[in-house]
Amino acid sequence: MPHVIFHGSAELKEAWSRFLPQLRNEAGWITKITDCLLAYHGRCMLYESTAVYHGVTHNFYVRVEQKDRQITVRIEPRTNVEKNDGVKWAVAMVAKSLRDTFPQGLVFEKSNLPEHMLAYLGEGA
Repeated sequence: MPHVIFHGSAELKEAWSRFLPQLRNEAGWITKITDCLLAYHGRCMLYESTAVYHGVTHNFYVRVEQKDRQITVRIEPRTNVEKNDGVKWAVAMVAKSLRDTFPQGLVFEKSNLPEHMLAYLGEGA
C-alpha cells in the first residue's frame, strides 16, 4: 500500500484549516484532492480524492494519522482501490501539503513511493 511516514509533530487541525483543493495532471493521470475531513479527536484526517486515467475514475480517501511523534499518509484501508499512479500521486500530494504546512515540524522517515514522487516531496536519491 502506498505510504509516506514522517517523524515529528504537527497540529492536524491547523492543516485541516489551511486545506485548499489540489489538481495534478501527470503522465495522463488527473489526480484531484477535493475535500478534507478532520476526526473529532484531531489525530486523523481523510482527504477525498479522485484519480482519472483515459476516462476511468477511481474515488478513494487518503488517510493521515498521527500516533505519538509519527504521522503516516496512506490510502484509507477500507477503500478498495487499485494502487495505480494516480492513487500514489494523491498520497504524494497530501504528504507534500503537510510538509509545506509544517516545514520545521516534520522529518521524512520512509516511503514506498517511486523515486520521481519522492523527488516531488523533496526526498529521494
